[in-house]
Amino acid sequence: MAGWEVSRHPEWDMMYVAGLTAREIADRCHQNVATIHAHFQSRERYEPGTRATHEAALAARGVDRPTISWRKLLAEVLEFRETHGRLPSHDGDNTERRLHRWVLNQGRAYRNGEMSTPKIILLDGLVGWSIDVRQQERDQIWRAKLTSLIEFTATYERTPRYKNHSSDPERVLGVWLHIQHQKRAEGTMLPWRLEMMDAAFLHWQSRM
Repeated sequence: MAGWEVSRHPEWDMMYVAGLTAREIADRCHQNVATIHAHFQSRERYEPGTRATHEAALAARGVDRPTISWRKLLAEVLEFRETHGRLPSHDGDNTERRLHRWVLNQGRAYRNGEMSTPKIILLDGLVGWSIDVRQQERDQIWRAKLTSLIEFTATYERTPRYKNHSSDPERVLGVWLHIQHQKRAEGTMLPWRLEMMDAAFLHWQSRM
């Protein structure tokens, strides 16, 4: 059969050699499991050793494998996103909150390096699952504070003071700026935030 040097379904092959089962691949790609089995039977004939590679990866998966209950929850989340056009939120009904907690746990495991390759592959179709929403919100607040600081400095031609301030908004900005100085001195400021501060305020690090 000509053309088998280039697979007809390279995505299936990638998942198979990563240790995903035919059922998991069928769920991920919305295919009949018998079709998946038939494909890999043909692949084995034209590329001997494919099954052995799969079985070795399957055996090495360990305890963090996509169980039936895990795949069921993923299917629920995918259905929710397709229906609502977004990921489940913490302020929805009981079912939505349950799915929201599940997504948060997957993202946390991924960012901590505790998630298996099969799960990462299966989650690939869920846009935004690995984003830390709370950190994203904190970053948005930080950017808004920086914008306010830039506007204050442009208006008053000085940085805000948290001592001897002329207004409460100035005090709030002054405290925020003081905290940025402290984080910079301690080496705990995120690199991208330090770059933005440096770009917005030349020599700001010398101002205490």
